[in-house]
Amino acid sequence: MTGAAAGIGLETAIALGEQGRTVALCDIDGPMLAAAAARVRAAGGEPVVIAGDLRDEHAIVDLVRTIMSRGSLGGIVHSAGLFPQLSFAESELEDLDHVMAVNFRAAFRLAKAGVAAMGSTGGTLVFLTSGAGLLEMASDPFQQHFSLYGASKAALDRWALGIARELLEANVVVSTITPGAFVRTSGTARIDLEEMADLKEIDASAVGKAVAWLASEPRMHLSGCRLNATEFGETWGE
Repeated sequence: MTGAAAGIGLETAIALGEQGRTVALCDIDGPMLAAAAARVRAAGGEPVVIAGDLRDEHAIVDLVRTIMSRGSLGGIVHSAGLFPQLSFAESELEDLDHVMAVNFRAAFRLAKAGVAAMGSTGGTLVFLTSGAGLLEMASDPFQQHFSLYGASKAALDRWALGIARELLEANVVVSTITPGAFVRTSGTARIDLEEMADLKEIDASAVGKAVAWLASEPRMHLSGCRLNATEFGETWGE
């Protein structure tokens, strides 16, 4: 579980903990991870804390190796993400590299290492995406300053759903899921919402429960799907 220290990642980890699962918590923030582990344990789960920087591809390999040294790997949820609110004039190549490293390249590396570790047993790959990645959102005044973030999520969607059919042969289900509405977290608290008209919201815990259900076992019929958490329990899921 990447991005497990706060927000959707933490809520997903707690929801998985409620299922009595062992959950590997990965985030760059070590102290916050310790607090997250306590919450997962209180929910009934067994947390494994692994602090690391997902921009470091070697750290991702070490992450999977650490998990495998403790048992088997049933699934990966990639929730960690960078979403700088930058205009084109403010954006630099370094910003592009950082956003793509966490939001897209880390997903690719996690999948490569994770699928190899799962072996013939298979498992699940769940990637958090966003409405910011949709082409129709590009002209939205609010979304324009999230062009780098949106581009990374568009790439993630195209890649993840593109490999889904191929990985079914390895018993691995690949899905992406968007919250479908704005989520208030410690990370999004800094976002200027003045330009966002008719703000629709969903609680991070609701998204976490949807993601946890999707990741808890291979849902073969949902492989290759881009899902919306606001529709969980209605058009898909429980």
